[in-house]
Amino acid sequence: MTQTAQQAGRPRIRRAPRRLPYLVRQLITLVVTLFAITIVIFGLTAIAGDPARDILGQYATDAQVTAFQQLHHLDQPVVVRYFEWLGGVLHGDLGVSYQSNGPVWDVISPRLGPSIVLVLLSWVLTVVISVPIGLYSGVRLRGKRDASLTFVTLIVAAFPEFVLGLMLAILLGVWLAWLPVDSTAVSYGGLFDSASAYVLPAITIALGTIPYIIRLMRANAREVASETYVRAAVLRGVTEPSLSLRHILPNAAPPVVTALGLQFAGLIGGVVVAETLFGFPGMGQLLAQSAASRDAPVVEAMALLIGAVFVIANLAADAIVVYVTPKLRDTVR
Repeated sequence: MTQTAQQAGRPRIRRAPRRLPYLVRQLITLVVTLFAITIVIFGLTAIAGDPARDILGQYATDAQVTAFQQLHHLDQPVVVRYFEWLGGVLHGDLGVSYQSNGPVWDVISPRLGPSIVLVLLSWVLTVVISVPIGLYSGVRLRGKRDASLTFVTLIVAAFPEFVLGLMLAILLGVWLAWLPVDSTAVSYGGLFDSASAYVLPAITIALGTIPYIIRLMRANAREVASETYVRAAVLRGVTEPSLSLRHILPNAAPPVVTALGLQFAGLIGGVVVAETLFGFPGMGQLLAQSAASRDAPVVEAMALLIGAVFVIANLAADAIVVYVTPKLRDTVR
C-alpha cells in the first residue's frame, strides 16, 4: 500500500520517443544535407563577385552593366537572391543562363545523357575489373605475385587522372590507333555509332577508382578467409570457387559496396577531367566551360546535381549494406 502510494505520488516518467524507422532517418538526412549543399554552392558563387563586367566585356557601358544586373537580380542582397533561387529549384526552375539567356535546363539537358552513359560505363568497368581481382588476390595470392599486384595498384593510384588519360591517348589512340582520341563524335552520332568515343574517357575515369577497390576487396577477403568458419569449410572439402563465392565474397562485400557507392559519385566528379581532356561533350566539359565564363546559374545547377547524386548514392549504398547484412539489419530497425 505504501509502495503504491509512493508510486502514485511520483511524477510520471515520459517514455523515450520511439525511434524513427531507418529509411525515414535516411530521408531526413538527405534533405538536410541537400539544404546545406545549396547554401555552400550559392555562397561560393556569390563571393566570386559580380560577373556582369566579365560577361559583357571591358567595353560595356555602365548602363549595360546595370541593365544586366537588374535582369539577373544581381542588384539584390545575396540572401534574397538565394531564397529566390532555392524557391525556383524547388519548383523545377534552375534559372537563366548568363551566356545563352535561355533556361539553364536547356543548356544542361543535351549533356546529361552522354555523361550518364559514361559514368555508368566507368562504374561497370570498375566493378568488373576490381572486385574479381581483389577477391582472387585476397584468397590466392601470396609472396611475390601479391607484392607485384600491390606495387602495380600503388603506381596506378599515384598518377593523376589527366596523366593516365594522356598515357592512354598516346598508347591506344596515337601509337596503336585503336581508339579515337577526340570524343566529339558523341555529339553527332547515336550511342552505338559513337561507342568507341566513350572507351578512352571511361577507362581514364575508372582507373582513378580501380586500385582503391582492389586493395579494399583484397584486405576484406583476406580477413574473412582467416575466419574459423571458412577454415572449417576448407576441412569439409568445399571447393575453392564455392568457398570464394559462397562464403568469402558475401561477407567481404559490404564495405566494398559502400565504397562503390561513394566512388560512383566520385566518378561523376572525375568526368570533368576526362571530358575536358578528350573533348567529350558532357556535363564535366560544360561545368569547366561555365566556370571559366562565370555562368553562375549553370555552375550552381550542375554542382547541385552532382552533390545530390553524391548524397543519394552514399545513402543508397548504406541502405544496401544494411539490408544485405543480417546483423546490421537487426540493429537499425
